[in-house]
Amino acid sequence: MNRRFVLPSLLLAFACTSAFAANTQPATPAAASQPATAPVIAKDVSPQAVAAIKHLVHDINPNATLKQISDSPLPGIRTVVADATVIYASDDGRYLFYGVLLDTKTKQNLTDAVLGDVRIKALASIPARDVISFKPKKVKYVVTAFTDTSCGYCQLLFKNTQGYLAEGIQINYVPWPRAGMQAPNLVQMQSVWCSKDPVSAYSAAMNGQPVPTATCSNTGDFPTLLALGEKLGISGTPAVFDRTGRKIGGFMTPQQMLAKLQELDKQPATSGQVAAAK
Repeated sequence: MNRRFVLPSLLLAFACTSAFAANTQPATPAAASQPATAPVIAKDVSPQAVAAIKHLVHDINPNATLKQISDSPLPGIRTVVADATVIYASDDGRYLFYGVLLDTKTKQNLTDAVLGDVRIKALASIPARDVISFKPKKVKYVVTAFTDTSCGYCQLLFKNTQGYLAEGIQINYVPWPRAGMQAPNLVQMQSVWCSKDPVSAYSAAMNGQPVPTATCSNTGDFPTLLALGEKLGISGTPAVFDRTGRKIGGFMTPQQMLAKLQELDKQPATSGQVAAAK
């Protein structure tokens, strides 16, 4: 039986990663010539199990890139990362489930912890020139916010800037036009990120003020950034991630964001998240 008809929810989960694979090929032709990174495989996973799980992943989505096969807390079940999606599968590739795995004792979202490592690498790949930062005098937390200048909640996020800064939260804004490369405000967003003073230009745009038209060749690579957002599972703006790669939500008041970041600090982190937080 064809799994494409049996697993519509899993296909939906992989839809963003398929779009990522398709969109990034023309946008970054040089990357296409690079050899694919070998997946990280746990030592006790047999070659037969690796082959079966690879077949399972590619049967569901031929464009998905297998990144990790590791143990899970469930006996006989592996944690499998394909692009920015986590599934759980048996060694023979026959059984799988897709969803959130929670540890009720530690109150930790184990699925999100695995995705954190994937997101860390994705966020780290964003060029510094494509980031507009608002920094407090003393940085306690750093978040990355994918933003659209036409987005009402993004504007509300910006209007609370002083509140975030007062709480020691640095916000790094990354452009992500919600309507893609056909967005009506695309020229405005490109002008903001190509401005000689992006901070002032972004502030003007979010306050409804005109931004002088500007173009550039070395910043604002919107097709690549759109694809990156799709890889991260972004479907709307603002999309806010903490420094360990965990998505903390959309708009939050300064007090809500601080409370969320403090809550996440109390949760156990993976090795990759510990490294990113340093």
